[in-house]
Amino acid sequence: MQRYSVTGLVQEVDALLRARFPGVVVEGEIAELNVAGSGHAFLQLTDEQSRVSAVAWSTVWRALRHRPKVGDKVLVTGRLSIYGARGTFQLYVRDIRPAGLGGLARELAERRARLEAEGLLDSRRKRPLPAFPQHVGVVTALTGAALQDFLRVSGERWPATRVLVAGALVQGRQAPADILRAVELLLEDGRAEILVITRGGGSAQDLMAFQDEQLARILAHSPIPMVSAVGHEIDTTLCDLVADVVVPTPTAAAVRTLPDGPALSARVEDWQLRLEHAWLRTLRQRRERVGSLADRLQHPERRLARIRLSAQQAQERLERLLGARVGRARQAVSALERRLHALIPHRLQRSRRQLVAAQATLDALSPLAVLERGFAVVSVEERIIRAPDQVPFGATLQIRLAEGMLRARALRGSSTPGREDEDGQGT
Repeated sequence: MQRYSVTGLVQEVDALLRARFPGVVVEGEIAELNVAGSGHAFLQLTDEQSRVSAVAWSTVWRALRHRPKVGDKVLVTGRLSIYGARGTFQLYVRDIRPAGLGGLARELAERRARLEAEGLLDSRRKRPLPAFPQHVGVVTALTGAALQDFLRVSGERWPATRVLVAGALVQGRQAPADILRAVELLLEDGRAEILVITRGGGSAQDLMAFQDEQLARILAHSPIPMVSAVGHEIDTTLCDLVADVVVPTPTAAAVRTLPDGPALSARVEDWQLRLEHAWLRTLRQRRERVGSLADRLQHPERRLARIRLSAQQAQERLERLLGARVGRARQAVSALERRLHALIPHRLQRSRRQLVAAQATLDALSPLAVLERGFAVVSVEERIIRAPDQVPFGATLQIRLAEGMLRARALRGSSTPGREDEDGQGT
């Protein structure tokens, strides 16, 4: 026996329920109904023996065309799932209809449930319409007002688009097969880029042709986008549910499928006007720019003449500047000459005094002054003799007197014993 956690068991059962009951229609009476502040509606469906919890999310509840109340018998279309927080199963509502139509309502609900289970009602299958179709196929009654309304509006909005009409019965027992034949005819032609199925309003019984399950399947697998314009806003058919776009009337179908020519023309004119203004503004700016550049642009001769004039003026300014500087230099030289002439006698006189003082000092220190007093300077080979032992024997003596020179020979020197003369003095 397999072992589960609580969460695992809930998830396993939920998966089984989703696989076994992808779509169901439940008939019952509303025993309780509470609409929360968030917009979600919580219901209790009951019959003689049992009770089922159901929830309609706010988007579903707001989209309902019939708002039930407590005590109403209804047909609820939805799917079963496990509410994980409590581990109880409940019905997630997709649509609520009155159960007053009896077996027909149940049949329609079952058809819708089958289509939904196959994913044919999935909103992700919806395709966008081409913005500027060249051909639009229309399936409707050739004698009805719906075709005339569509052609009138298409001619007013976008005459360039060709409308390919395939006539068909849109009411009665033969209508589903006739509509299928018209659809196949347009698809075989291959020119239509959008397929429009339309008729005027009518009762629920009048619209039964568009509740045909086979027709709904063929339209769901159409290779081109499909627009359903069947009845009015209060009616919803299987064709509406499988269509890529749903509109309430033939006029709305023409508006939805074709561009608004007059509005586009007005926009183009506005863009053209803006473009012209922008072009003129740009042209004016360019002209002003060219004029400015032309004013700044000069002929080479004029420019050369201006350069010559500027050079001449610069030369004149340079000459004036040099003349002024030469004049100032001459004045400075003259001032220096005057100062020099004034300083030379003073400097000469001071130099003479200094020379006289120096001469007196030299005279006082000069050996010549000593010689004037009767002294002599004896030298041998220009070496002054200060003692007898400095004179070699037989050396020539130079004797400098105050006036003139004498030469003598040494009869006694440092190397030979001298003899005394008659007065006892050596020579």
